[in-house]
Amino acid sequence: MKPMDDQAATKAPGAPASPDGPAGRRGTWIARYKPDLSVRFFSSSADASRARRPTDLILFLLAALTLGLVSIAAPNPTAADERFTKLIKDLPGLLGWLWEVASDLLFLWPLVLLVAAIVASRRLFLLRDQLLGTILAAGVTALVAGGVSRLVDGLTATGPPPVYPAARVALATALIATTAPHLGRPIRRLGRWVIVLGSLGVVALGVSLPLGVVSGLAIAFGSAALVHLAFGSPGGLPSLDQVRAALEELGVEAVDLRTAELQPKGVALLRAETPQGRPLLIKVYGRDAWDGQLLTATWSYLWYRDEAPALTISRRQQVEHEAFVTLLAERSGVPVLPVIAAGVAGARDGVLVLEAEGRSVEEVGSDAVTDALLADLWRAVSAMHEAGIAHGGLDGQRLFVGGDGSARIADFQAASASATPPSLLADRARLLVTTALITDDDRWAAAALGAIGADALTEVLPYIQPAALSRFTRRSLKDAGHDLDAIRNRAAAAAGTEPPKLEPLRRVSVGSVLTIALLLLAAYFVFTAISNVGIDQVVDELQQADTAWLWAGLVIAPLVPVAQAFSALGATTLPLRLGPVIALEYAIQFIALAVPSSAARVAMNVRFFQRQGAPAAQALTIGLIDSVFGFVVQVILLVTIVLSGLVTLDLSLDGLDVDPTGKLLVLVGVLVVAAVVVAVTVPKIRRPIAARIAEARPALAVIRSPIKLAGLLGGNFVGQFLLALVLGATVRAFGESATLAELLLTNTLVSLFAGVMPIPGGIGVTEAALAFCLTAIGIPSATAAAIALVFRLLTFYLPPIWGGFAMRWLRRQAYL
Repeated sequence: MKPMDDQAATKAPGAPASPDGPAGRRGTWIARYKPDLSVRFFSSSADASRARRPTDLILFLLAALTLGLVSIAAPNPTAADERFTKLIKDLPGLLGWLWEVASDLLFLWPLVLLVAAIVASRRLFLLRDQLLGTILAAGVTALVAGGVSRLVDGLTATGPPPVYPAARVALATALIATTAPHLGRPIRRLGRWVIVLGSLGVVALGVSLPLGVVSGLAIAFGSAALVHLAFGSPGGLPSLDQVRAALEELGVEAVDLRTAELQPKGVALLRAETPQGRPLLIKVYGRDAWDGQLLTATWSYLWYRDEAPALTISRRQQVEHEAFVTLLAERSGVPVLPVIAAGVAGARDGVLVLEAEGRSVEEVGSDAVTDALLADLWRAVSAMHEAGIAHGGLDGQRLFVGGDGSARIADFQAASASATPPSLLADRARLLVTTALITDDDRWAAAALGAIGADALTEVLPYIQPAALSRFTRRSLKDAGHDLDAIRNRAAAAAGTEPPKLEPLRRVSVGSVLTIALLLLAAYFVFTAISNVGIDQVVDELQQADTAWLWAGLVIAPLVPVAQAFSALGATTLPLRLGPVIALEYAIQFIALAVPSSAARVAMNVRFFQRQGAPAAQALTIGLIDSVFGFVVQVILLVTIVLSGLVTLDLSLDGLDVDPTGKLLVLVGVLVVAAVVVAVTVPKIRRPIAARIAEARPALAVIRSPIKLAGLLGGNFVGQFLLALVLGATVRAFGESATLAELLLTNTLVSLFAGVMPIPGGIGVTEAALAFCLTAIGIPSATAAAIALVFRLLTFYLPPIWGGFAMRWLRRQAYL
C-alpha cells in the first residue's frame, strides 16, 4: 500500500526507526506485510479475559430454529435426503476410503483437543467447557432420538440403517465448537474441515441421512453456544509480548506498552510511548476482531443509524480502511491523530499505530472548554465534511484536545469517504449534542450558530434524535440528566426557528378495547352467517389439526414483517437501519389490533420517520409509496395468476347482487373529480397543497432508483409469498392441499377485499372472505372455516404479542 502524502515513506519491516518517524518529526508510513509461518495452537494465554459474545446468542437461536424446522420433516427420509445421499455415493469409488477416514476423524480430532486441554498449563477450565458441551449435546441428542440406547447405537453405527439425529456428528462437533475460540486460526480451520468431511462421510457410509446430520450440527453448535454464554470465551487477542513483537516487525519503537482503559469490542487497544516520550495509541485487530468487529458492524448496520463501519471481512481490510480515511482526512487539512504505521504483522494480527498526544474532550473539564475550543471543534468537522468524509461516530471519546489546546478528530473506523448529505447532518447533530454535554451553559448553541449559520443549524434539528447518536453519547445524556428535547429546543431558539413537531401517537384506551370487543363480537356473527358453518363444526376440525404444520406456520409468520421492512426501506432515501424498521412493522401489527383505526397506524408510521429526520409531509409520503407499491404487487399477482389459467375458482355468490358499476362507484368517482378540480382552481386550497407536495418531493426520488424499486417490489412480493406459505402450512395442518398459485390468489383476493372494507383490521370480513375463497378452490366449508380462523390467528391476532414488545423497544430507544 502506497503512502498517502509526499512526506510519507514506505518502511520495510525490521528497518531502523526513521528520524522523521515517531522518534523525531511526525511522520506517516504504511508497513508492508511479511508472511509469518508460525502457528499458535492456543489463540490466547491461559489467563486471558473471557466474555460473553453476541455471536453465541445468535448461533444458539439459529441452532434452535434449525432443529425445530428439521424436526418437522424428520426422521423419515425426504426426496432431498435421497438425492443428496445418492450424489455422495455416486462419487468415484476411490473416495470410499476418504469417507471412512473422515468418519474416524470425528473420534480422533476431539480426542486430540481433549488431550491438549489436559496437558496444557493452567487450562483445566477448557476441559470443563469441553465436557459440559459434549454432555449437553449428548443429552439433547438422546432426547431427540428417543432414549440413551438410541444415542449409543448412533455413536457405534458404521453403516445402514441411518440413525436420527447423527449422534457422532453432534458430540464431536460440540467438543470442537466449544474449543474453537481458544484455538489459533489454522487449528480452528483444521477442526472445521474435520466437521465438514466427517459429516459427508457419515452420509456416504449410510450412518445417517442429511437431515440427521443437519440436526446433529444444530445440536452441537447450540450446545457449544450455551457453554460460551455461561462461561464466556477468550477474545483471541495477542498478549503484550506478541504486540511488542508485531511493533518491532513494523519498525515502531515503543516503550511502556500497556493496556488502555477503554477496550472496544473485538479490538485490543493499547498505549505506549516512543523512546522520545511521544504518546502512542495502538489498535490490534486480532482473531476476535473478525468475530466481534464483523458481528458488531453487522449488528450496528442493522440496528443503528449511521453508526456502523463498512462491513469488512479481513483484519487487513479493517486496518487499511481506518488508516486510509485518517490519512485522507489529514491530507485535506483535518486535524487528526496521525497514522504512524499500519499493517498485518505477527500471527496475521492487524496493527494500527497512531500518535495520541492530547486528551479526549470527555476527560477535559467544562472549565477548560473555551469558546476557542468549541469553534475549533466545528472548524475541524467542517473541514472533514468539505473533504467528503462523514465520521459516523463523533462523541466525547473520539474528539480530542491536543497539547496546544486545538481540536482533533480520532477513530475513523466507522467513517465514510463518500458521505451522503444525511450522514453529514447526522455528524453535525452528534457534534452539537457532544458540545452541549461538555459545557455548563449555552455557549455550545452560539458556537454552532457562528460556525454553520442559522439555515444549516435548522437543517440539523430533525437529526437531534437518540437514533442518530452513538451509544456512548446516549449513555452520557442519561448519566448527566440532560434532556435531548431541551437541547433541540435550545438549538432551534438559537437558529430563530421552531423545533420540528412530532406526530402524536394514539394510545390504547378503554374505548379502543371496547371497540375491539365489539368488532370481535360482530365478526363472529358475520363469519358464521356468511360461511354457514357452526362453531361446533369448527371446533371439531381444530381438534384434528396436525400441530407440526401449525408450528411451521407460526415460525414463518413473524418473517412477514421482515420482508415488509425491506419494502419500507425501499420507500425512503433516509439512511435507516433494518432492525428498527423491522421493529416498526411488528409494532404496527400491535397497533392494528390494540387501536383499530387507520389513523393510529398512519400516526405511528409518520412519527417514526420524523424521528429519522423526515418532515411530516415526507414521512407521510413514505408510507403512501409503500402502500401503493403493495397494492401494485397484489394486482400484478392477481392478473398474472388469472391470465395464466393456473387456478379455477368457483365464485358462486348464490343470489348476491354485486354491481361493480353501480351508482355508488359513480358517485365516488364524481366526488374525486370534483375534489381535484377544486384543489387545482382555488388558490387558497392550491397553495398549501402545493407546499406539501414540494416538501414531499424528496421522498418521491426513490421511484427513480433501481435499488429502491427492487426493495419496494421485492419486499412486497416476498411478503405475499410468505403469507401464502403460512396459509399453505395451515391448509396442510387440516389434511388439505392447495397449489402455490391457489394460495397466492386466495391471499391476494382476500387482502384486496379487506382493504376496501371500512372495518379496522378487516376483523370478521377477512375471515369470512378467506373461508369463501378456500371453499372455491375445493376445500370443504367446515375445514375452510377452521383454516381461515387459524390463519388469522397466526397472522393477525397473535403478532400483537411480540408487536407490543417491539413498540416498547421503539419507545425506549426514542424511535417513536
